[in-house]
Amino acid sequence: MESIEKALYYIVDENDEHNKLSKFFNYFLMVLIILSVGEMALETDDDIFIPNRNYFRIFDFFTVMVFSAEYIIRILTAHLLPENRGKSRWHGIKSYIFSFAGIVDLLSILPFYLDFTSLDLRVLRMLRLMRFFRVFKITRYNDSMKLVADVIWTKRSEIGVIMGLIVIIMIITSFIMFYAEHSLQPDKFPNVLGCFWWALVTMTTIGYGDVFPITPMGKIIGSLMAFLGIGLVAMPTGIISAGFLEKISEKKREEREKKEKEKEKPEGNISEDGKKHYCPYCGHKLDDE
Repeated sequence: MESIEKALYYIVDENDEHNKLSKFFNYFLMVLIILSVGEMALETDDDIFIPNRNYFRIFDFFTVMVFSAEYIIRILTAHLLPENRGKSRWHGIKSYIFSFAGIVDLLSILPFYLDFTSLDLRVLRMLRLMRFFRVFKITRYNDSMKLVADVIWTKRSEIGVIMGLIVIIMIITSFIMFYAEHSLQPDKFPNVLGCFWWALVTMTTIGYGDVFPITPMGKIIGSLMAFLGIGLVAMPTGIISAGFLEKISEKKREEREKKEKEKEKPEGNISEDGKKHYCPYCGHKLDDE
């Protein structure tokens, strides 16, 4: 059983850059995810979907089977991940199932199996929309998407502070605009929630033009919101840009250090103890036993 799990782990191993089989598997899944999302988009066009319904169902069944197999493999091999080595099997399984990637993997296949239950059809239609979560699976197999996720996660506290400040300003502005404009424009500013929508589109500089203040106080608040929107909405962009530069610099430094270490070794894939760490034919990482 252990040898089977190791063989399966080589298929889904994303940490070993020499693992050609894993790279092929990842590229295959990326293509399948893109095609699956495209299939979901085509399903919304009755002229395309209705005449080819059977082909859509076959393709959907195939993608679900592949994603289900991947989900099962990742559960079976979760304890072999570097961060879970030395810990119990259950700890590895639990860490994967409740991780963001594990939840996305489950939500991408769950609607298919729920079709076989006795749930109300309206509920099933809503649950089938969860298939769109497949698009988030691509972040696991694409380095650029991983970089975006890493930057946002690293800068989450700074972004959270800015977003919190924006929400507070919009709430205060909504109350002011309600008392300033409601009496003259009850249809445009009916309540605080309606004013909050106006504050949102004004701060994000969208400004549809269908709702605008006419009182002096409302015009002053509207002008301030427009100016604040330019600065506050741009701040998260600056934070994320700085995060990208930090991550790219860090990645280049790691690659440079890795190359320097490789130059110090006697031979490419042979360590100082004379053991080969990678197969010269398939590129798989060899056990250090």
